[in-house]
Amino acid sequence: MISTTNLKNSPKNRTNGLTIQWYFKLSNSIKEKHEVEFAELELLSLFGEIKKVRNFADILYTTQFRHFIENVRIQDYMAHELPYGEFHGFYGETKEWVDVGRLVRRLAYTREFFVATLDTEPWTVLQSVFPNGEVGKNVQYFQGKRHMLFRFITNQYFIEKSQYISKLSRNEEEVDKNVDALFAFLTRKLHRIPASSTMQVGKRLEDYFAIREEPSLYLTHYMHPYKGKFHPKMARALLNYVYPEDEGLVMDNFAGSGTLLVEATLMGLDSFGVEVNPLSVLMSNVKCYSLGINSAKLKQAIASFLQILEGALLSYREESSGTILLTPPDYDFRSVQKRIKDLPRIVVEMFNNTDVIEKFLIAHELIKKNPDPGIRDFLLLGLSGTISDMLRRRRGEFFDILKDRLDSLYLRIYIFHRLNEILKIRLGKSETYIGDTRDMKNTCRRWDDTKTEIGDSEIDAIVNSPPYSTALDYIRNDLPQLAILEMADLRQLESDMIGNPNLKVYSDELLSEIIDNHKEYTSMPTHAKEVIHVLLKAGRKKEALRTYKFFKDMYLVLKEMYRVLKDEAKAVIIIGNNHYKLDGAYEEVKNDEVIRQMSLDIGFKEDKLIARELEKSMTGMIRYETILILKKP
Repeated sequence: MISTTNLKNSPKNRTNGLTIQWYFKLSNSIKEKHEVEFAELELLSLFGEIKKVRNFADILYTTQFRHFIENVRIQDYMAHELPYGEFHGFYGETKEWVDVGRLVRRLAYTREFFVATLDTEPWTVLQSVFPNGEVGKNVQYFQGKRHMLFRFITNQYFIEKSQYISKLSRNEEEVDKNVDALFAFLTRKLHRIPASSTMQVGKRLEDYFAIREEPSLYLTHYMHPYKGKFHPKMARALLNYVYPEDEGLVMDNFAGSGTLLVEATLMGLDSFGVEVNPLSVLMSNVKCYSLGINSAKLKQAIASFLQILEGALLSYREESSGTILLTPPDYDFRSVQKRIKDLPRIVVEMFNNTDVIEKFLIAHELIKKNPDPGIRDFLLLGLSGTISDMLRRRRGEFFDILKDRLDSLYLRIYIFHRLNEILKIRLGKSETYIGDTRDMKNTCRRWDDTKTEIGDSEIDAIVNSPPYSTALDYIRNDLPQLAILEMADLRQLESDMIGNPNLKVYSDELLSEIIDNHKEYTSMPTHAKEVIHVLLKAGRKKEALRTYKFFKDMYLVLKEMYRVLKDEAKAVIIIGNNHYKLDGAYEEVKNDEVIRQMSLDIGFKEDKLIARELEKSMTGMIRYETILILKKP
């Protein structure tokens, strides 16, 4: 356990003016240079002044760490699973203790850190760092003749690696065993030789821990398929940079599947999401809320639901065949039949027969009757994921696939609770609202249509990733669930979605505004007008109007972000640039440049800009991505 005690304010932890030396070791999953920059940014914000270390040996013999070379062999810990790249970590010195608990809870790209100090009262330091906690699982300490050495493993390491526990655990007993193995991996099993990465048979859990990759579907991040996700670690690091405080309200006003909000919840911060797609709102809320659900209660609720569903499916088959039922079913037979007829043909044709759709609808009818909103939404998201599984990935019986998915989701909640027995994470509160991010004051509402208003200067920080113009068709990806689960008016949602690539008809008013040099067009940044003109000249009218509409919408979004942020607060916008092939050459739509200029026009100040190349391309040819960090004066 790591205490949240701020050692800086503890009178027992005086250092008599002596230097405390810190070494932050980077995660070995780092693969790109900009990730080291993210690691540096979050440390600057959470810790203070640091310097890059090319090789841990550069600081080993010139600092207090040298006192632990022979008796502890600290070099073994520092050399274990080193990251690729130019730098191994960061070094810092302080005259006072910083909040160690905050560093452990929040750091994203630091796998572990070491603290060496000359202290005449080591036990008072020890007790303040982890009172009443277990030493040896995520904290180690070593006593020298005159020095103390602490080793802290960050929560992020254990949370990420839990993805492998999810893959290899079939029940609670296996989870218990594998969680213990995870906590032992960097301590008692530090010198274990992993199996070959190509080995197919006989691999153990620890062999997966040693793989150099960045798991991104750990815990509730996995709960539902979604394209265009944030990288959780990047979202965490950027949030650390723009808001290092322990309390406050942070926002993602393009919440998507809720990645930023889940990370904020795990960091102990309260968060607020806004999203126009109701299925995405469901994802965000369940991913965050379910981390705090009592796992025993959840297990019982799933078992009870599956038992009722199994009986209902049998009753439906009998009633469809004309059998007179002695016991009234738990659903309305005629309602199910009517709902099938009302479904859009495009949705029905996605499946081989209507039989499976009938089963989806029966399950939905039963879920709606659950009186517990948290359990109800959990089951509903499980059903939505099952629809996606049966459409895209799996073949098999509906009931079996749904059961497998719900059991898998339950085990992830159980894994978190087991991890948290050691990590002691205080979860933040999160809620995502259905709303138009262009007007967050008047459009945000809960599932029950209760409206909420985001007032002026309420938000402490924003991290978001707008839907790149023409990049992904979010509506198409979610169409079956949205229709079958009655979540949205699909036509209205098509119209409201910013950057939608498949909106069939862009109003002729948009073209008139361009041709007539309307104020909304002429006030746009120079590059926006130039690229729209190039697209029109090349006969790409649809693309030109989409681009224009995207910039119009984003201007309103930026104004709303400025309104809701507190003074001196920061916002992060992650945006990609589009590329169109015109006459054999690619024309780049510099979304980042346009959004940056519009932000400055609105009143933001630029804090930092990080550009990175992407290894993949999507529709609209997203080749580059920019992290734009802004500050409201």
